[in-house]
Amino acid sequence: MQDCEAALGLIDGTGAYHHALAAIGRGKAVPPEDLKVLPVAFLDEGEEPITQEENLLLLRRLPITVEAWLTSSEGDLPTQANRLLADIERALTADPTRGGLATRTDVIAAGVTLDESPGVLGSARAQFTIEYRTLRGNPASKG
Repeated sequence: MQDCEAALGLIDGTGAYHHALAAIGRGKAVPPEDLKVLPVAFLDEGEEPITQEENLLLLRRLPITVEAWLTSSEGDLPTQANRLLADIERALTADPTRGGLATRTDVIAAGVTLDESPGVLGSARAQFTIEYRTLRGNPASKG
């Protein structure tokens, strides 16, 4: 999760990124009352299925959701939301091994919501699965 948070921190409006995130939080996404602090992203983890493999290894599949809130007064909210969605996907899949901690990172769903105060507030949401292995009995290990 720390690596994912660091990857989201790279969304800074330079290079291939369209936006610069003002903040990154952990947990369920809640739009801020002060729209001046947007865009912000929230990183949330789901329940992790675990499969027992040979040699005392456990295969784990961590589901994560990234939801980012944004606003636009230019009448281009759908375009900006889709660009932010592209930023999120680009950031989280640039290193699918999470710095060598995982075997893969897959995007499994993506979409935008534009009906929160139509034309003013929207969100981009992407879901990923991060696959990695640990040793049985030691969830902090790299298997």
